[in-house]
Amino acid sequence: MSVSIVPDSAMERSEPAMERSNPPSPKRQKTEEEEEETTCFNGRPDDSDFDSEDCSDGEMELFDQELDRSGGYEIDFKKFRYCFGWSQLNLNVSTMIDEPETNRDFIAKLANMALTKHNADRGTSLELGKILIANYHPSCAITLYISFQVNDPSDGNQTKPYRAVVRYLPGDIEVVSCNPKN
Repeated sequence: MSVSIVPDSAMERSEPAMERSNPPSPKRQKTEEEEEETTCFNGRPDDSDFDSEDCSDGEMELFDQELDRSGGYEIDFKKFRYCFGWSQLNLNVSTMIDEPETNRDFIAKLANMALTKHNADRGTSLELGKILIANYHPSCAITLYISFQVNDPSDGNQTKPYRAVVRYLPGDIEVVSCNPKN
């Protein structure tokens, strides 16, 4: 696996890296009945009476505040009627990967890639623990904001919260950042 530096100062402080691999192509998103229930429209509302232009400036400001508060990681989607393309990934189904694997398995692979880069850059030996949550939004690829736990063997195998931003496009994976949760 080769790693090359890709400039991107807009996302976070750490330098992103491009990881090339051949993961499976994302499958078409399953219907709402198969996804976790949410009250938020993700840019494609099922309610034909709802139009994104119906969002007030106040609603847009509240969503911006939630993004600032969460950094994109732990968004409370239940607060919003419209989420501007952002969504929480249901980790227990297979919308991003072919069965029998689940989205959780796929996100664990991405988190491991981010953690491998983090360990190489910082001389640590952190190990992936539990995947907690993954939010995403479409961009030039799919940008995933992953919250997970790591085990730190150098600190009595303590569990620590970490976050990673990864851009995914079939055949191209860019690790943007991987840092401890502040």
